[in-house]
Amino acid sequence: MHRCLAIFVFLLATLSLSGQGGRLPEWKEGWMDIHTIATGMGDASFLILPDGTSMLIDAGDTFGTRFISRMLPDSSRTAGEWIARYIRRHSAALPEPGKVDYFLLTHLHQDHMGAASALRPGPHYGLAGITRVGEDIRFGTLVDRGYPNYDYPSLEKNIRSSGGMLPEYMKFVSWQRDNRGMQAERFQVGSRSQFRLRYAPERYKGSFEVWNVAGDGLIADGKKNRALYDDHPEDWDENMFSCVTLFRYGRFTYFNGGDLGGSGRTAKTKTDRDAESQVAELTGRITAMKADHHGWKDTVNPYFLWKTAPDVILFPCSHINHPWSATVRRIADPQMPGRRMMFVTHDTGRGQVGEELWKLFPPHGHIVVRVYEGGASYQVFVVDAEEEDGQILYQTDIIRL
Repeated sequence: MHRCLAIFVFLLATLSLSGQGGRLPEWKEGWMDIHTIATGMGDASFLILPDGTSMLIDAGDTFGTRFISRMLPDSSRTAGEWIARYIRRHSAALPEPGKVDYFLLTHLHQDHMGAASALRPGPHYGLAGITRVGEDIRFGTLVDRGYPNYDYPSLEKNIRSSGGMLPEYMKFVSWQRDNRGMQAERFQVGSRSQFRLRYAPERYKGSFEVWNVAGDGLIADGKKNRALYDDHPEDWDENMFSCVTLFRYGRFTYFNGGDLGGSGRTAKTKTDRDAESQVAELTGRITAMKADHHGWKDTVNPYFLWKTAPDVILFPCSHINHPWSATVRRIADPQMPGRRMMFVTHDTGRGQVGEELWKLFPPHGHIVVRVYEGGASYQVFVVDAEEEDGQILYQTDIIRL
């Protein structure tokens, strides 16, 4: 093992305590839980906020596409069904069990919304990803970057970006709105009130908020928003439209940027794709983050790492290139600030990452970051994704902020 990696492994060992056995204790009032759900078919993050308000960010299903991960726990159900079952198990203690107060779709890609190749027939719309989750889980409010017309930069481009899934998703949004009372809204860049606590907001006033940092090609800039990129949006790839949120609870912060880019120009676009560096200027230090674009080679750039100094980096994996080996090595550099504890939902990228770097990861599975009352401490758990019994495979010590 190279010296820098050896140093990093030693530091990681001093910061966390590996353990296994037992089940994850049920959520309690005053805690914030961040569940990165492992299906192997795309992103899905289920959050329980301090008063019991619930939120699902993305619900991908790439079955039948070139994404070749093994489905977890198995292929007897679709990814959407597995996500719905996971939410039901972990929402029993909430004010409204089996309901998700907010769904946020970060952008219109198959591994975040569902793939046309995974569609199964339904009575009102095709079922895959989020449309399948919605058959079993009731949504309060749905938020995405395109509602109601999905025509920026053009409907045709958005349909292509979604791999043909967008028409079924639009049917889903309309039917759920008209028949189940779901609210639907467009993501509001710069807002600190679009995602609000539903059940006891006064109890956490001043200690909790969700800030919409960027999205749809815009970034919050004081009282106004400005463009993230300097080219025509028809030249952008869909990742560049990703919705970015920052959750703050006490001293703890959680960053979710969808598939935000952190690199320069590519063959697919004429414009600079480095949104990460601009976003890092606004967020400053963060505690935990979902790795942008699954930690692929175009993300988590050095400047972003220096500015945000994350303690916990979560990799949702659904492809043999998730995460990218050079990205893992960059994060592991002991000269970078922050604890930089790394967790993966799947072992699909193990061969590409290589055994030397793979040793830096605890076992793969559902990753749960539990923030304790007041947001002054947290703990990370890895829960078995091969079974539904919720066995803990790994856990850190409680870390104080």
